[in-house]
Amino acid sequence: MMGPQQRAMRAAVLKALLDEVKKAYDAARTEADSGMVGLNHSFGVTTIEVRLPGYDSAVAQVTLNEPKTGFVVEEAGLLAYCKAEHPTEVQATVPEPVESVRPAFRKALLGRLRVERDGTVVDGETGRVLDFVKVAEPGPPSTTLTFKKGGREEVAAAYRDGRLALPELLALPAARQE
Repeated sequence: MMGPQQRAMRAAVLKALLDEVKKAYDAARTEADSGMVGLNHSFGVTTIEVRLPGYDSAVAQVTLNEPKTGFVVEEAGLLAYCKAEHPTEVQATVPEPVESVRPAFRKALLGRLRVERDGTVVDGETGRVLDFVKVAEPGPPSTTLTFKKGGREEVAAAYRDGRLALPELLALPAARQE
C-alpha cells in the first residue's frame, strides 16, 4: 500500500511527464498539420490513415478541415434592418425593454447570405445589400484526429509490446552534462 509521500511523488512525476507529453504532442501536431496542408495543396489529400508498426489496420485518421468564410455582423445595423424590413422578427425583453432580433431569424438570415464578386454581402433571398455585414476571412486550415474503434487500445498495446519507443516519440531533451 502506498503512503501519502509515495502518492504525492507519483502525482508529481506524472504531472511533470504530462507537461512534457503535452509539449511533444503540440509540436508533433503542428508538424503533422503542416504536412497535411502540404499534401492537400500538392495532391488534394484531405484524409490520411494512421497505422502502427506491426499492425495492419488503421488506428486513427487525420482529416483536413478547410475553414469557411464567416461574417461579422454589426448588431445595431442588423436590428435597424430588421425593424424596417422584418418588424415581426424583433423582440423586446423585460423588465427593461431591450430590443433584439429573434435568434432563429438571425440564424436563418445569416444562413442565406451571399457574397457578391465585389465583396458586397447580400440577402440571398431578397438580393438586398446588407451593409451591416462584413466578410471575415477564414483562419488557417486545421486537422481533426479521430481514433478508429479499438485504436487507442492498440496504441497502448503497441507501447507495452515495445513497438513504440516512448523516449523517441516524446523527443525529451537529453540531460545537460556538467
